[in-house]
Amino acid sequence: MEAFSQIKYPPSNEIDPNVLNLYRQQIPQRQKYLQQVPATKDYFILYNTLVPEVFCRDLVRIGFIGDGGKWICNPSNVQFLPDCVVYSLGTAEDPSFEESFQNFTFNKCLVRSLDKDAQSQGTMKRIIAANGIFMKALIAGKTNKSLNHYTFKDILSTFGDTRVDILKIDIEGAEFDIQDELISVPICQILIEIHGKSARHTLQLLQKFSLNGFYLFSYEINGRYHELSEYSFIHQDCFKDYGIKTIYGKYLS
Repeated sequence: MEAFSQIKYPPSNEIDPNVLNLYRQQIPQRQKYLQQVPATKDYFILYNTLVPEVFCRDLVRIGFIGDGGKWICNPSNVQFLPDCVVYSLGTAEDPSFEESFQNFTFNKCLVRSLDKDAQSQGTMKRIIAANGIFMKALIAGKTNKSLNHYTFKDILSTFGDTRVDILKIDIEGAEFDIQDELISVPICQILIEIHGKSARHTLQLLQKFSLNGFYLFSYEINGRYHELSEYSFIHQDCFKDYGIKTIYGKYLS
């Protein structure tokens, strides 16, 4: 892990310099605390250590007000992109995130909704109305079309996509099985509900994203099942596209 003193973060005109400096001074302590996260259902240390690693000027929750909404960073910026692609893994008869995002961005993006199960006619109509296409597929480490199993790379190839702007994931724990697939393609923002077996199990996935260039910008603990939480990440290669100018500091890796 790179020593805090060796990391040179750019200055910011968005945040009070004293506040920004405090965030950065706290990095070593946060890293130390994360080493103590237990392999149990006790999320006290993890949840009390997490803070954003970058500043999103326009941070907004998009989707259903209750369960299913996701925090997204500066979504208005997609209007300035030449094109935009949204992937939703785990439709489960609820395309409300896709609908809400497309309503906000005036159907700017192409939507790819995926689920291991076929969806009802009503759900299919809603996806189509959101400029979307549905694909019955299970993300896997190896493609087997007869079983509707596909690598994430092969799914992108099927649609002719080369990057994913927004990846929304809610697949009830299967995110751990496909973590290598998720980092195998260019993705700007990952909005994911993580269902860890323990606090350390969850942390390991957060660190996996961090080691591959992603910065945490939001998390939301599930009010009913506290071992579940929504996490939102943005990749460093997309900072310019999504207006990220302030880096608080990376501590997850």
